[in-house]
Amino acid sequence: MSTTVNNPEPSPQALDEFENCRLRIKGFVSAKLLWDRYLSPGDRKRFDDDLEDAYKRLGTAGIWARLRGVTIQRAVLDVAKKLQTLTDENYEWLLRESGEILDPEEAKEQAIIAGHLVVVEPQREVHWKGARIEVDWHRNEAQWVFLDELCRHAKAGRPVDRFSFGERAHQDVVTKRKSRLLSIRGFPIDLGVLIEPVDPRTQQLRLPPEQIRIFERDGVDSLREWTP
Repeated sequence: MSTTVNNPEPSPQALDEFENCRLRIKGFVSAKLLWDRYLSPGDRKRFDDDLEDAYKRLGTAGIWARLRGVTIQRAVLDVAKKLQTLTDENYEWLLRESGEILDPEEAKEQAIIAGHLVVVEPQREVHWKGARIEVDWHRNEAQWVFLDELCRHAKAGRPVDRFSFGERAHQDVVTKRKSRLLSIRGFPIDLGVLIEPVDPRTQQLRLPPEQIRIFERDGVDSLREWTP
């Protein structure tokens, strides 16, 4: 189990439990359960709807890690929790032991320095390639909602369609909001070109999930990093 810098080494008990988790989800039966119950059609399409090939190449945890942009260590724990072979209490314990839980403010700053696309929802801040995108998102409410949904869907490996904005959304809502987003003064051109159509009236941000970092409110004054 990997650790982050300045974190103590995991305890022997944590290492043992992590290995148990890894073994419990290792088999094809677990991969099939994850595939059938927890992956969307878009997720499966990323592997050409071929579970056997994806499992052979990546394994159960590797499939989740590839889709969600997390480490293999985090994927093992996430999948074990999804498949109900790991309790919520032990999940939090093993995250702490592994160093996967960073202080959210520290994680945010590290992500900005790394040049990731960083969305900080409470303050409506967006950072790209180490610089803040200087747009007043409060005055561009619809475009903020579109960008937020675009990032969340891309983090999960999916495009946005009109239903991402409610059942009554106009069929051209995605195309129109993309156009308005790209026309905002200060929105980076090199980020805009990564927003591409997938099917008619759908758009997807073509950025690896691990390079999309979304931070949302956790309580009154604190942040937490969102993952699908």
